[in-house]
Amino acid sequence: MAEKQTQHYLRSFDVNEKLISAIDNGILILDEELKIHYFNSWLEINTRYKESELLGKSICEVFPNINEKTLKRKTRTALKMGTPSFYTASTSKYLIPIKINRLHVIDFEHMRQDVSVIPFDEERRLVALIISDQTNITNTNTLLEANILKVKELNTQLIKERATIDQKVLLIKFDTNHIITNISQAYLKLLLYKHEDLISKNFFEYQRLFITGSTKEKLLQSIQEKKVFKFEHTTFKDTGEELMLSNTLVPEYDSYANHIGFILFIEDLTASKKVIHQQEKLLSTSRSAAMGEMISMIAHQWRQPLSVINTLMATVKIKQELDILDKVTLNESFSKIEETVKYLSDTIDDFRDYFKPNKVIKDVSLTEVINKSTTFLIPEMKLLDINYTQNIGTEIKIKTYQNELIQCVINILKNSIDAFSENSIDKQTISLNVEEKNTHLTLCFSDNAGGIDSQIIKKIFEPYFSTKAKNGTGLGLYMTKTIIEEHLKGKITIKSSSDNTDVLIELPYNIENHKELS
Repeated sequence: MAEKQTQHYLRSFDVNEKLISAIDNGILILDEELKIHYFNSWLEINTRYKESELLGKSICEVFPNINEKTLKRKTRTALKMGTPSFYTASTSKYLIPIKINRLHVIDFEHMRQDVSVIPFDEERRLVALIISDQTNITNTNTLLEANILKVKELNTQLIKERATIDQKVLLIKFDTNHIITNISQAYLKLLLYKHEDLISKNFFEYQRLFITGSTKEKLLQSIQEKKVFKFEHTTFKDTGEELMLSNTLVPEYDSYANHIGFILFIEDLTASKKVIHQQEKLLSTSRSAAMGEMISMIAHQWRQPLSVINTLMATVKIKQELDILDKVTLNESFSKIEETVKYLSDTIDDFRDYFKPNKVIKDVSLTEVINKSTTFLIPEMKLLDINYTQNIGTEIKIKTYQNELIQCVINILKNSIDAFSENSIDKQTISLNVEEKNTHLTLCFSDNAGGIDSQIIKKIFEPYFSTKAKNGTGLGLYMTKTIIEEHLKGKITIKSSSDNTDVLIELPYNIENHKELS
């Protein structure tokens, strides 16, 4: 009978050994003095210690990191109460230091462990410590907590950004029925309206006086098709002040991708439009001043042709009275008068073309543009004994605003001519040299009219700055720079020494596909 009981006990022990060894957890048995009585294969694999090396030793001697006082307290509590006590990975991190593969878990050097201290044999005062690997769960929780913190930070930032958007961005929201659902404080501030003046109103009813005709039709079509639409329109503040606005309509969707309405982002163009209007006024004033100078040049240029006509007519009249007028003389006189009248007519045509208000980009010959620019100036240069030369080279075609370029050339040459009237120069020269580059061409105007003072040259492109006393508007070079850099997409610079001044203009061959000149 005793033999059977012994055999049964051994078979149970073998089964328990197999079960314990198969469990994917660390299991060790300690007495209340913390001496090791059992150390399973999971622990052997993970700690690199053999059970035979550890039996009878204190666990705190093997693993000095363990708080002996705490572990004894938990062991005695478990034995006294007959219930388990615990270490958790979230608070204690680990009991036994087991290094882990940091390629998989970046944040930890040692395995995170949950430890259960279970009463095992009350008579022998033994407890079993079951150690489970909580590294992945702890790592996931750590990442989750970090993400939660990041979401909170982003949410806080979003709240701040919403407040900033509300204060800085001009926008109106309206639903699929065109009812206004939200208006930014920035928009209300700009138009001097109150929130209750617009909220829950029909957008098109509110804008009925300002968004009309084809703009309204295109806007409604974009709303129907849920498309982005850009347009400009004029509206008024509550005070009656006019505003010029640029608008971008964007469909709005909720977090489930349901279409819920539209957002109208608005940009106030009033200030920039005023600047453009002011520039157009300055350009018009500059053209008017140039027109006055041109008329004066034409009047001077016409004196000789008119004198020729007058002389021919007087000759014909005298010969007719003396009865010596023959047919050959009459025909020659008529031919010469016709030729002179054509010259006068061509002069007027050139003048009229130059001052046409239309602004059209077209392909033009650079030589033709320069020749049209100098038509009215060459007679004046000859009269003032100024030697003018130009070197344009091969036939160069450019795509640009012809009349604007003509105005710039005239302004530059006229400044050189006027400079000679203020200085006594023996051999007066003005030259134009054109060079073709890979990406652009350069026009260099040079004169020897005595140079420009270094203090003056700093201000030479400023509006209303002039060195010509009462005869100058101070707009010529300012408008030249504005036209070249903003309209013709080029660049202008001036260099001057004590004797010479060089004005360099860089222009793209085609302003429609130019790259910005550095």
